[in-house]
Amino acid sequence: MIFVVGATGYLGSHLLYNLVQLGKPVRAIYRSKEKLDHFLKFRKYYPAVNDRMLDKIEWVECDILDYYTLSDNLSGVSVVYNAAGIVSFHKEDNQKLLKINAQGTANLVNACLECKIDRLCHVSSISALGDSQDGEPIDESRLWSKNTSPSPYSYSKFRGEMEVWRGINEGLQAVIVNPSIIVGPGMWYGSWEGIFKQINKGLNYYPTGTSGYIDVLDVVRTMIRLTESEVSGERFILSAENLAHREVLDFLAEAMKRPLPARPLTPQLVKIACYLEKLRSVFTGTRPRITRQSMKSSTAVTSYSNRKIVQALSLEFTPVKEALGASIRFYQEEQEGKF
Repeated sequence: MIFVVGATGYLGSHLLYNLVQLGKPVRAIYRSKEKLDHFLKFRKYYPAVNDRMLDKIEWVECDILDYYTLSDNLSGVSVVYNAAGIVSFHKEDNQKLLKINAQGTANLVNACLECKIDRLCHVSSISALGDSQDGEPIDESRLWSKNTSPSPYSYSKFRGEMEVWRGINEGLQAVIVNPSIIVGPGMWYGSWEGIFKQINKGLNYYPTGTSGYIDVLDVVRTMIRLTESEVSGERFILSAENLAHREVLDFLAEAMKRPLPARPLTPQLVKIACYLEKLRSVFTGTRPRITRQSMKSSTAVTSYSNRKIVQALSLEFTPVKEALGASIRFYQEEQEGKF
């Protein structure tokens, strides 16, 4: 039996559909009916998955912060995937980030140890690796340093990784994956939602940073291969290509037949934009759509090495623009009401 935590999130949903498609027995947790409805939105991307296959999923209502319910539902489980976590750059979410990304992971690791689970695959993030200090591509040997002024999100993912390493030292067979920016079908239902809305309206400015990108299906397939291998006690960066954010936004805008963003977000413009967004949030009573931390992330020039995972599993990743092109076709069909 396979146990999936975070099964109704973006990555977790794709992982679960792939496991079901492979005929794997799966138990998955959810926190609310709304989350289950979100999971079902992804079914249209998997025409080979039918009702009979979905009915075989054992759904369990549970929160990763509920240790005892987690532990109770690990009975008969051999492999655990932890795709749970939240991403936020808002100060008011700092404690929530630590609770879910760090304490939640600690709960799961402890439950896996108690129940003698065979394998754990933990989804971390490239954010947990810190920033580049020398301009060289970041790899798995990068040591964490608070001197780089990490975001609370980065720190929470780092803390989560430390809990997995603790579990490994206590005898847990586990691997950690650090995906870069994930793209693929349904990305507009998650953290990319605001970006797609802005592109549709006409995006005037582009962030000046660079980062790694990868197709969600490559992430899922790599996770499955790692859990089926003998590899343990290792972490792997999952990234297909290093691209400028402008290049990605240009590709999306062109595919959506919208104007390409033409002006760079300079440091001065970032300060002004954050100030104006703060004012807007005060007057409207809503959360800021951008923060200084999110802007810092989007303007950072960082690259990542995928050499370790490519050599370990002899992988070839999907070109990012190919993945984006396939995703945009789904998006356009949804906008036209064909789904």
